[in-house]
Amino acid sequence: MKLGIIGAGPGGYEAALYAAQRGIEVTLFEKQFVGGTCLNLGCIPTKTILASTELYSHIKEASQFGIKVEGAEISWEQVQQRMLKTVAQLRKGVEFLLKKRGVRLINAEAFYLGDHRIEAGGQTYEFDNVIIATGSRPAELPGLATDKKWIINSNHFFTRKELPKRALVVGTGAIGLELSDILRAFGTELTVVELVPQVMPLLDSDASSNYARILSKKGIKFIVGNSVKTIEHKEDHLKVTLTNDQELEVDQIVVGVGRTPNSEVIKTDKVQTERGKIKVNNSLVTSEEGTYAIGDVAMPPVSRGALAHVASHEGIFAVKHILGEANEMDWHAVPWVVFTDPPLAAIGQTEKEASQAGLAVKTYTLPYRALGAAVAKNRTEGFCKFIVEADTGRILGVQMAGVGADLIINEMAVVLQQNMTVKELSEVIHAHPTLSEVAKESAFALLGYPINTM
Repeated sequence: MKLGIIGAGPGGYEAALYAAQRGIEVTLFEKQFVGGTCLNLGCIPTKTILASTELYSHIKEASQFGIKVEGAEISWEQVQQRMLKTVAQLRKGVEFLLKKRGVRLINAEAFYLGDHRIEAGGQTYEFDNVIIATGSRPAELPGLATDKKWIINSNHFFTRKELPKRALVVGTGAIGLELSDILRAFGTELTVVELVPQVMPLLDSDASSNYARILSKKGIKFIVGNSVKTIEHKEDHLKVTLTNDQELEVDQIVVGVGRTPNSEVIKTDKVQTERGKIKVNNSLVTSEEGTYAIGDVAMPPVSRGALAHVASHEGIFAVKHILGEANEMDWHAVPWVVFTDPPLAAIGQTEKEASQAGLAVKTYTLPYRALGAAVAKNRTEGFCKFIVEADTGRILGVQMAGVGADLIINEMAVVLQQNMTVKELSEVIHAHPTLSEVAKESAFALLGYPINTM
């Protein structure tokens, strides 16, 4: 069996590695670097820089832990060098695994011609099955066309020789918030504008307010329910007018919202697209049998966000479907994380979504200051909100911000995947003192018996 995969991002290369181990002959096409946006221009570069800024923040608080530190400084140039080294190391690791697993890697721009045929480098290749995993790129927004100098996007951010003294970030999704956290850590005077009337549109309004309050304490200024109206170029800065007629003077605008799917690789009418994405069914099969699309470029019947770990899961699922071992994808328990300091994480339905679906719900929000581990770490800024079905106690969703949220949300993924109730969660023994006890404490509170809170 021969499998062709276009795109070596997390979805494509993990599908290739899994398929090769299952005895499938795999050819992987990539026009640039293995690892895709995530490894080279997104997840990994951002998290590497955020690791530096988080450590720097903790060093500045060292005296609160009885530690004397003088003269600590953070260097953008040295942080960049560490980031580039990390990216190169991980990229070489992926290339090594592909070679060891026997995956044929073709470094050329590829196009899908239909009938399981891929054209790349002037040659046409034929396969039994094809997976399209081409991902997405930053969108060009009206009135905010990037020029790599005054107006930049996430792709341009990591190669800047210096960071602006004053910046306007557009968007409070994961990209906008993480870049904002980085800029603020380096001392940038920062304003973040968001079109909808709250920070991070995917949250319930109360969770959004709690999270925004935490970030605001770091000096990040949010202006919600607004967008950029006009931009006037001055000699050495930009004069920006928002839709509420508020004027700002900034050195740079960072566009942190919007992604465009890379569906231009489709050169056949046999594979249907809609709004630039490739339409797939619940099995990730396109309108052409035997041809799959995964990740950011795909449009399944269920909205599930543009996330690297979703692409990876879908890629492996597609291989299982090819082998006749899987039927339909299940997207009801997809966690997502914003790696600010502290991190934000969520999974499942919001309170609003559950109510709109006709479910009677109850909620509980536990403050981090109720956790002994958070107090011991001096990291009490945070909260955890549970959304549960009132009649059954089934856990529908979780939204949380605080140290360790990026790890705890994976336990919540198991909880939602197994359709657990708060009673069942309360019966799980959690080690003490740990941040994960936020789950136990919330479960008992929802049962009406709060342990360490009133």
